[in-house]
Amino acid sequence: MAYETILLEQHDAIATITLNRPQRLNAWTPVMGAELSDAFRSVDRDRNVRAVIFTGAGRAFCAGADMDFFAGQISAGGGTTAGEHGSGPTRVEEFPQLMRRLSKPIIAAINGYALGVGATMSLLCDIRLAAAEAKVGFLFPRMGVMAELGSTFLLPRIVGLARAFEMMFTGKQYGATECERLGLANQVVPGDALLDRARTLALEIAECAPLSLQLTRQALYQGQSETFEAQVRYEGFVLEHLYRTADHAEAVRAFKEKRSPRFEGR
Repeated sequence: MAYETILLEQHDAIATITLNRPQRLNAWTPVMGAELSDAFRSVDRDRNVRAVIFTGAGRAFCAGADMDFFAGQISAGGGTTAGEHGSGPTRVEEFPQLMRRLSKPIIAAINGYALGVGATMSLLCDIRLAAAEAKVGFLFPRMGVMAELGSTFLLPRIVGLARAFEMMFTGKQYGATECERLGLANQVVPGDALLDRARTLALEIAECAPLSLQLTRQALYQGQSETFEAQVRYEGFVLEHLYRTADHAEAVRAFKEKRSPRFEGR
């Protein structure tokens, strides 16, 4: 499928989804929201893809929602479902659910401004790498709205509740180094090395067994809201399943034969 506002590329086992409105700092539009959902569904179905990099073109990851979108909402009477594309439920409810259910690890390569919805989209990724010049800000109170995409659930679990209050009450922009200190960014990387670092990390992940990655991702997210006892039971169930997979048998053979395993995701 040809996209208007994003790029989808695949090299080796890595898919890269790039927000591609650099002249508008990759400001979010309803079209972009629909295209992102389609692209992430596409890579999730592709058995050749083992990891996903999510980034932006130019000086920004995403500088927030396009002001024309806000103006259109207001003209149409307001509300998240306003606008010709009916994008509200997709953006606010369906997209975070899609990202949570994805079977592939997602690395956000935050190359510049990640503001508003740009900040909340990054929280839906498993790992966040930030360029040294990146700025992250939850600007919602400065626009008279509130954060979405599950970010009021996610952000306190990443930075702690008190810090989440501060970030979401002030709308302040945080530099990359501060984001790393708070745990919002895994690592700060020079801007010209960001994609190379993200790709190196994605390739390291892609060397692992796909079913193990998928079920580990699911378990880690599930563990944010389940009890310890429930997680122990879930781990036992999943581990029993994985012991019986072809990929586990291949890993054992490869170890004994002193070679790299050839995983097939089964």
